[in-house]
Amino acid sequence: MDRYGAGVDERDWDAWSTIFDDPLVTDFSGIDPAFAPATISRGDHVAGTRSVIDRFDTTQHMITNVLVTLDGDQARARAVMRAEHWLGGLRGPARYTMFGVYENEFRRRRAGWVISRLSLRVTREEGNPEVWAEAIRSRDRDV
Repeated sequence: MDRYGAGVDERDWDAWSTIFDDPLVTDFSGIDPAFAPATISRGDHVAGTRSVIDRFDTTQHMITNVLVTLDGDQARARAVMRAEHWLGGLRGPARYTMFGVYENEFRRRRAGWVISRLSLRVTREEGNPEVWAEAIRSRDRDV
């Protein structure tokens, strides 16, 4: 979970890609019901995330209170998060904050533990939601 936040914030996409199983299940329906659970390739997940995160001036993902349950070569982890996103050039505040809960599943591989199911439920938002919306619009204009 620490490598998840660090990889995104440092934009180290090569390192970040190593923390995921291939394929993996993503469930972002806790952000928006339109983002139903899906099985996707690691490469598609990294590319999709990168296409949005790279639009921000900076981000800071804080992940804490990690509770892990081990079961052989599988594990579950629940963690709370606060993710800050900054984007200049907008009318209004340049910061958007997302609070939520990760409920992830992991598998042990030869190289170590990887996320096999990534699930995020947003519990609170603060700041300017246009920061997030503009990052998505900017990505879509370039596609």
